[in-house]
Amino acid sequence: MIIKKFKGIWFYGMSGAGKSIASKFLKKKIKRSITIDGDKVRKYVSFDLGYSIKDRKIQILRVYGLIKLAVESDIFPIASTVYMNKQIMQKLKTNKILLVRITRNFNKIKNRKNIYNNKMVDVIGKDIQNPKLNKVFKIENNKTINFFKKNIERLIHER
Repeated sequence: MIIKKFKGIWFYGMSGAGKSIASKFLKKKIKRSITIDGDKVRKYVSFDLGYSIKDRKIQILRVYGLIKLAVESDIFPIASTVYMNKQIMQKLKTNKILLVRITRNFNKIKNRKNIYNNKMVDVIGKDIQNPKLNKVFKIENNKTINFFKKNIERLIHER
């Protein structure tokens, strides 16, 4: 089971990929857990940041700090952000936090999320790409919601 091998989990992927669904689903399954949603961290903690790569790097450092606080309090953190880089990936690995990339077909996302169709800049998946990260566990969210949840359930029990 995931909570026996890891001290937390961090989902990352484009807006609309299913990170929040995965986080909420796991929150119901794992006792003594907390969700650390990147959008909420941005609203309540990182309100001073924009969306440039520089600001996104600061944002994920802050999310990482919140993960560390949760782990030190014996709480299982379930984090989610759109951006990830090698520096944080290495810190997660060192600290036994499972990193999972959630992917979804862009055509299924773009019409649901206004950020992909308007004139916003610094959007992950539109004009900014996440760095290529090797050996990252990946879950695809391209079928039904039940199929996606079954993949998350397998993640809990097989990792």
